[in-house]
This record gives sequence, C-alpha cells and structure tokens, in this order.
Amino acid sequence: MNIYQKLNKKHLASGKLGLQIIGALFEWRTRSFLAFMLLVVPLSVGVSMILAPGNYRPCIYLVCLNLAVWLTIKACNKLSGIFSLEKKEAGITWCQISILGALGVWLIGFIMIFSIQTNEKATLALGIIGSVAGWIFQDKIKGAVTFIHMRMHHQLNIGDWIQVPKYGVDGVVKGLTLTTVEVFNWDTTSSSFPIYALQADHFINLQHMNDGKTYGRLMCKTFLIDTGSFREFSAKELKALAANASVSKYLPADELREGVFNGHLFRVYLHHWLMDHPHVSQKPMLMVRWTEQKGSGMGIQIYAYLMDSDTEAFAWEQSRLMEEVVEAMQWFDLRLSQAPSADDFRSLINRVK
Repeated sequence: MNIYQKLNKKHLASGKLGLQIIGALFEWRTRSFLAFMLLVVPLSVGVSMILAPGNYRPCIYLVCLNLAVWLTIKACNKLSGIFSLEKKEAGITWCQISILGALGVWLIGFIMIFSIQTNEKATLALGIIGSVAGWIFQDKIKGAVTFIHMRMHHQLNIGDWIQVPKYGVDGVVKGLTLTTVEVFNWDTTSSSFPIYALQADHFINLQHMNDGKTYGRLMCKTFLIDTGSFREFSAKELKALAANASVSKYLPADELREGVFNGHLFRVYLHHWLMDHPHVSQKPMLMVRWTEQKGSGMGIQIYAYLMDSDTEAFAWEQSRLMEEVVEAMQWFDLRLSQAPSADDFRSLINRVK
C-alpha cells in the first residue's frame, strides 16, 4: 500500500464529511479506471463523431461530463457503504439522491453539448439511448422510487429487523442503496435482494416491537385438548378445586357451580390468570378462546402480548407460560390430544392379556 492509498483510507476513516468525500473521490482502483478508459472514453468519442462530425469540442465535453458523473457515482457508492456501517441514515439518503442528481446532470449536459433542439441526429440518439436505458435499468428505476418512498416515510432503516417471506429473509438490515438491500440473517447467512421487492411484495418490520415501542410481542399458541376428557364437574370435584390455592385465586366463586363444564372452567382460569400475569400485557388485546375441532381434539388458543420483546427473553417467558398451561390441565382433568403411539398399543395389549 503506497502513501496515496494510505492517505485516502485515512480520509475515509476520519469521520469528517469533507475528508471522506475527498477520500472517496480519489480512491482509484485499477480495474474501474481501466473500465472507464477502455469503455466509456471510446464510446464517448464514437457518439461525438456521429452526432458532431469534425468538431472535437463536444467529444472533450462529453468525456469530461462522463468522468464527472462516474466519479460522483463511484464516490457516493463508497460513502454509502461507510455510512451504512456507521448507521448514518441521512448520509445514505443524500448519497443516493446525489446519484440520481448526477444522472440528471448527465442528461442535461448531453442535451446542451449536442444542441438537441436543432440537431435531429442528437434528438434521435437521445431517444434511442433513453429507450434502451429505460429497458436495461427498469429495476434500478423501480428501486429508486421505492428507496425514496421508504426513506420519506421512515419505513426502513439500517439495523432494522425485517422478515421477507418470499425470499426467506429474517434478520437485520446491514446495507441499503437505490437498488439493493443487504440483510444479515439470524442463521448467520447473508441475503441481498432488490429493494423494489419490499414494495412489490410483503415484508414485515419488527424493529419497533423489538425496541419495546409497542404493547409487547405477540404470543399466539394453540393447545389441542382431547375431547374425550371433556365432562361435567361434580360438587366434590368443585370443592377440591376451590381448595387449590393456585386455582381458586383466578376462578370467580360464581363459576364453581355443580355440573359446570371442565373446559369452561379451564378457559376462565386461563383468562384471569393471564390478566394477572406480570409479563402479559392486556393491550391491544388478550384472548383465550376455543378454536375449531381437529380429529379427536379441540384447540384452546392463547392470544396475548408479552412485555418481554427481546428475542431471548420472549422465547424464555413464552416457554414458561406454555409449561404452566400444560401443568394446569391436570387440575381440570384435561389432557392434550395426541395420536396413539406404539407404546400405547403395547400397554393396551398387555392389559388385555
């Protein structure tokens, strides 16, 4: 690494916008420079010879214009990567707007250089170039529209946790440009997909929930209860249930009447227990309901929001709640529904013998 490269890296890492812009503008890479010299320059010369034969000035102007636009786009892409690491949202937005501005300047410059108003060849060439460019860069155009829309409405930021079901994406946004979104998934893989897909398809931003800026994180779990265990409770069983301090605390006295359905008592118990639980929010809603019957079981569903929105804390608290629900079933003489296993058949055969 020579002194020039070290100086540029120092400018880029300085944290000062002016020095970072200088470092990005003059960070030359041999491959990109050769691409410009071998592709853009000959193309500019060829276009100038066709549209303004015998006049060398338009050629010089077009090469300079292309060089300025190329440097601007290159520098903005470099700065966007740096601002992504630093989570400077405003910097990323301005870099992408500058890229669009540079393309607009190129279009205006092309019109002025070749006097489009009076040059029929130039007008035709611009129309052809515009049509071909619109077809080639249609994804980029859609991406630019999506980027501006999302930045204006603050729908996506660096560091947000998003899910994009169509692409199997579930992780944190690490990069954001006019064309692509880069995501680091929870399974330690990386994903990159067109930004316009976020507007064309469905995506979920979970960052507000993860930051605790909502009522909590949704827990929606269904327990399939064996319908063969549904029955009425006798007076003796109700008395035993009332003597259970863990149960009676959450069951209103008027519910403990002879002949009451054990499934009904279990649902009422769960609802009052969750209402009093320190980790469960009663907003925006808290429901305990029966769902449709499936086979030999009927589901009782808990739809609640846990205040522990952090992923690890949520998983821990959700698991603990599920364990307590399963434990409470025995107090109401209910059991989970499940298909008979080989051990069940073996035990039945042994009893018959």
